[in-house]
Amino acid sequence: MKTNQPQNSFISRSLQSSVWGHIHEAIREAFATIKNNKMRSGLVILGVLIGISSLMAMVATVAGLNSFIASSMSGQGTPIVSLSKIDFLAGESMEEMMKRKNFTIADAKALENIPHVIGVQVQYGRGMTVRYRDRKAQLISVVGSNVDLLYVQNITVSEGRYFTENEIERRRPSVVLGNKVAESLFKFEDPIGKRIRIENREYEILGVFSDRKTIFGGMADNFLVLPYTTYQRDFMFRNEDLGINIIVDNNDHVEDVEESVRALMRMRRKVPLGEADDFAVIPVDEVVKFTKSITDQVALVLVVLASIALMIGGIGVMVIMLVSVTERTHEIGIRKAIGASRGQITWQFLIEAAVLSGLGGLLGLLTGGGLAFLISMLLGFPFILPLGWVIFAVFMSVSVGLFFGIFPARKAAQLDPIEALRYE
Repeated sequence: MKTNQPQNSFISRSLQSSVWGHIHEAIREAFATIKNNKMRSGLVILGVLIGISSLMAMVATVAGLNSFIASSMSGQGTPIVSLSKIDFLAGESMEEMMKRKNFTIADAKALENIPHVIGVQVQYGRGMTVRYRDRKAQLISVVGSNVDLLYVQNITVSEGRYFTENEIERRRPSVVLGNKVAESLFKFEDPIGKRIRIENREYEILGVFSDRKTIFGGMADNFLVLPYTTYQRDFMFRNEDLGINIIVDNNDHVEDVEESVRALMRMRRKVPLGEADDFAVIPVDEVVKFTKSITDQVALVLVVLASIALMIGGIGVMVIMLVSVTERTHEIGIRKAIGASRGQITWQFLIEAAVLSGLGGLLGLLTGGGLAFLISMLLGFPFILPLGWVIFAVFMSVSVGLFFGIFPARKAAQLDPIEALRYE
């Protein structure tokens, strides 16, 4: 037994060396074929490249979009709970919302006294026309809010300042402009201290918000903010709705705050015992999950479309490899005549197909990643290319070559050597 162990080990090493030698030879021949048939190989690579690059661009864009939505809805990392007249996550309709009574500033002040609540943002708003001298900006979102807006919206003031609690109490006629509004009305002027007109009323500009790069582009900065007390005095409709966002001190207390908010609002809105709430308490995290579920469904559809493109590329691999088998019939006959087995011929063409599609996959990764990076830069959200999808794309590109290369490879392996040698 001891005498056979070195011999068995030598045979094992010889077999491994032989297998790797055949694979290396097949890869070398695959690159030689690519070099000798640049146009044909380029078309195969292009087909796979389009499929993989589409897949990677879509996956990276959706991943970056989900990350941006999560960060933009989470304030400065502290949990936020929204108070709404309907639970849109549960599918309640706008018609139902119209039947329910609005929230009030008194409700917001009562919510401030709940344990673990560190702030309550209130917000009115609607579109209006804003003027400065002979310049006009239309469909500007005029927002009436308080100091906590800065925290909830995770936005800073780049020029000037925001209004104070004292100015809110005094109903001061002052505004802070969104970046887009400032650019539209004050292209070559410093807006701080100037006065603009909103619905024929004058307001002093205290500051300008920093630029917010979002998926909505400049529209995200197409707004201005004034004290909610000023908004109530100058613009508020009789039944205008009030938005309320509650800032919680940390994630451990979100559920406790939700229950306390629900109990307080049922009491203030006089909801009878046993009847359903006529309002909804919605953590922002749930909104993020809901939004992610929608974007994931869209991503799934896009991935299916990209997969179809990849399958078309795979069909191209099969067609080109069939042409290659026909052109190299004489070569196959010679290889069989000098002792090449069916398995060796099969693997030669399979590896050649896998190399072609693999090259297309690698180039598709670079192209798709570059396209996703460009989109993320233009729209202002993070560039994220999940590693799992990168591995999946490489696997898919090679698998497409192997799968669609099976038929041409088997056809080559089954050629009769005598007939193949006679082929011209």
